[in-house]
Amino acid sequence: MRAPAIAAIGVAAYAVFLVATMPASFVLARAQAAQPGKFEVREASGTAWHGTAKVTLATPGGPVAIDRVEWHLRPAKLAAGRIAFDIAASAPGLEARYEGARGFAQWEVRDLEARGNAAAMSALLPWLAPWRPEGAVTITSPRLTTDGMELRGEARVEWRGAALALSDVRPLGTYRADIQAEGHAGRVAISTVEGPLRITGQGTLAPSVRFSFTGEARAEGPQAAALEPLLGRMGPARADGSRALEWRM
Repeated sequence: MRAPAIAAIGVAAYAVFLVATMPASFVLARAQAAQPGKFEVREASGTAWHGTAKVTLATPGGPVAIDRVEWHLRPAKLAAGRIAFDIAASAPGLEARYEGARGFAQWEVRDLEARGNAAAMSALLPWLAPWRPEGAVTITSPRLTTDGMELRGEARVEWRGAALALSDVRPLGTYRADIQAEGHAGRVAISTVEGPLRITGQGTLAPSVRFSFTGEARAEGPQAAALEPLLGRMGPARADGSRALEWRM
């Protein structure tokens, strides 16, 4: 190998070493300055290679405190031109794990798995909070990418043992939302896995968390009569006994 090539490899390795050993507080302070108002970092420790911090996120429902965020650099990904980290985050009623990476032109999330209770996650969806949801929510995604302007990829949300303060029927059922992000907007398909309250339909999700949904709801089984008050709040009755859903949020 020629001397210039050896020198180039040495410079690159030294640059990676310098970045990896930077204090986490310095790196996160720079990231916070680049995204003013989006998040706040506290009690950062460790380095860019491996560290922990507390983070408060600015969400449509107000600030959400993440008690612990931990990251580990994945050096094997550098050969593919990606700076990637294994990231774990936890807060009361919520935990998440994923691989976060930065490529040449975009940010990327792989193998996302987030779990929590519906009450904790309703902070991210303020229109749902007055219904006081209960149950277990799981969010998974094989891959999501963004260039800062558009979001692309797919995700699945499952709500198991769903319950609402507006109904004495518990649980209402288990529901699934399949989301396909397509740039500036996305498509959402909602279906019922099981339960007496059956909901199906299609929707769109636009920037600023604007949600539009069209579908139907109906009650089945021995608890159908007990669900009528809730169905009356959800939408007008159709001739076949179902309720028409037209939601704009």
